[in-house]
Formats: sequence, structure tokens, C-alpha cells
Amino acid sequence: MSLTLTVLGSAGSHPQAGRVCSGYLVTADGTSVLLDAGNGSTANLLRFVDWSELDGVAVSHRHVDHCIDLVGAFYAMRFAAPRSERLPLHAPAEVAETLRGLLSSDSAHRFDDVFAAREVAAGDRSSFGPVEIEYFASEHPPPSVSMRVSVDDRVLAYSGDSAGGPGLVECASGADLLLCEASWAGDPSGLPTGVHLTARGAAEVATAAGVDRLLLTHVAGGTDRDLALREAREHFAGPVELAEDLAVHRLA
Repeated sequence: MSLTLTVLGSAGSHPQAGRVCSGYLVTADGTSVLLDAGNGSTANLLRFVDWSELDGVAVSHRHVDHCIDLVGAFYAMRFAAPRSERLPLHAPAEVAETLRGLLSSDSAHRFDDVFAAREVAAGDRSSFGPVEIEYFASEHPPPSVSMRVSVDDRVLAYSGDSAGGPGLVECASGADLLLCEASWAGDPSGLPTGVHLTARGAAEVATAAGVDRLLLTHVAGGTDRDLALREAREHFAGPVELAEDLAVHRLA
């Protein structure tokens, strides 16, 4: 069975010209799962699936460039496109409570009327039809997870926001494709530690994990994308690409 990844948004931290924030659609055998829902990403989601067709959402952490579009999704599913059942939302601590807080003061309707939220942490698993997700600890300030997405023997690893480390290497071990953040490129001196990866760091994770392909995403607005691509290719021997909004990648 094939696994398809559609990039809905690839910008790091804030939208950029022609590029929105983190969001990725995973599909397999009629099942559709949204990984993250950053600023603007769900407008692109609706090019491919309607809210009624979505089987679940998995969010890596509470930063708004990874989850804020679920506020708009709440209103869409509450008023414009009601579902017969609540939409499963699997996310680490602080995600659901953050979204509930954003809605509590201006809506007579509750977040939990629309979403069936479940808190996940490293070691937990989710199943959406044939799509299996295993969660790994991510080195990033709020409670965060990286995700290993499996369909039969096809594996997509998604870093979420991560500064790397053994948890991400374990998550990506032997994956067909590593979708990895590369917020920065060039000299890392002066950059904060324990927050994000450089393109070189993403490549080193890909090498240590023995993945087949590397797809760089979450490139920050001030980062030279060409430099990031060159840097990653210097430190990973396999194919490397930059994620582009609306691009489709098939893991056959």
C-alpha cells in the first residue's frame, strides 16, 4: 500500500511570500491524516480533502505556527461543514488547552464539541485506518513530539520542531523519507541551542538514522534556502530536496 505526503505549508515560524506555515497531509487507501496545522495551511488542505473526509489530526506541539489553524477549523466544522462525528486530535500536553483558551472568551460553543482530543507523549501510538503513528520525544521548549508514520512497510518520519538528538534519530531510523526541519543554515555560533536544527544538523540526523531521502522544511524566513540545500547535500549522501507548498511526495 502506498503512502502519500502532500506539503500544505513549509514556512518556518511565520508565513512568507507564497509560503504558509507547517501543515502536511498524509493519505493512504482512502484515509487522510493532517500533521500540524500552522498559519494558512488548512486553506491548502481544502484543495485536497474536505473536513468531512479527514480522519484525524496529529500535532507536534503548541506553537502557533503548528496548530493555530485549528481555531479556524473549529468554526468551519461547527457552522459551515459539520461532521457526523468529532474529529480526533492527538497532540502533546498544552495543545488542546491552548486552543480551548483561544475559543473560551468569544464562543458559546466548546472546542470539545468539534474535536475529540487525546494527549500523547513519547512512546504512545495512534491508528487512523492503515496509518500508524508512533511518537518520539522532541528536543524543543514546549512539550513536543516527532512522529514516525507507517503504512505497511512504508515509513515517513516527521521531526516537528526539533534540535535533533537521539529521539529524532530513533524516530527516523531506516525511514523511506525524513521530513525534517532546517530552520537555519550556515554558522550556528550565536544561535540558541535546544530549539531548532540547521540544514547541516538535519543532514546529520538523516545520515545517523540511515534514511533513504531527506526533505527539508520549516526553513526560516531569513535563511538562505539555496545555502540550506547545499549544506544538507554536503552532509547527507542520499537525495535531498526543499519542501515546497502543494508538492506531493509518494512513498510507493
